Amino acid sequence: MKKRLLPLLLSVVLLLAACGSNAGSGSLFKEGIAEFINNEYTLYDTVSSASNSSNFSEIYIAENQSIEEVASNISSHMEPVEKSEVKDDKQVLVYDTLFVILTKDKEDSANTTIEVANDEFVRNNYSPSFFDGLLLLWVLDEVLDVDDWGKKQRLKCQRNPNNCYGGYGASGGSFKGLNKTPTIRGGSSSVRGGGPGSGK
Repeated sequence: MKKRLLPLLLSVVLLLAACGSNAGSGSLFKEGIAEFINNEYTLYDTVSSASNSSNFSEIYIAENQSIEEVASNISSHMEPVEKSEVKDDKQVLVYDTLFVILTKDKEDSANTTIEVANDEFVRNNYSPSFFDGLLLLWVLDEVLDVDDWGKKQRLKCQRNPNNCYGGYGASGGSFKGLNKTPTIRGGSSSVRGGGPGSGK
C-alpha cells in the first residue's frame, strides 16, 4: 500500500509545484482587480482616510467611457461579489476586500471616475447615504463586517460631518489628495494631488 501511495504523493507535489511556478506568469491566474484597473486606466489622484493617514483610496479616470462600459470591462476581468445598479450617475462593484466605485466625472461628463478603496477606507470614511439605492445596508454590514454599520456611521457623520466622505469630488474637510500612490497596491510614484476638497 505504501509503495502505491509514494508515486501518487510525488505526483501531487510536482503538480502543486508546477502551479506555483506559473502563478506569477499569468498563465493560470488573472491579476488582481486593483492591478487590472491600474494597468487599464489613468491614475489621477489619491484620497487620504480621515481616520488613518496611512490608508488611501486611488482615483482613476476612464476617458470617453460611460459607467456601464467601465463596469462591463472591469466585471469581465473579475466578477464582483456584489454589483449595484446604476443610480444617480453612480455604480458600486464589491470585491473581497475592495470597493470599486464608479461615478460620472464632474469635470467632463464623457469620462468616468473610478475610485478603488479597501474595506477599511469605506468602513471608516464613507457616508451611508452615498450607498442609498445602490447597496442594501445589510449587504454593507456583511461586507464591512460591522453590525448596524449604517446606523453607527450616520451617528458619526452627524457628530463630525467633515469626517464623512460623500465620494470623490463631493467631499472636502479632512479628505486630502496626496502626491503618492496609496497602500492598496503598494509602490510609489508621483501622481496629481489636491484631493476632492481642493477645487480642481
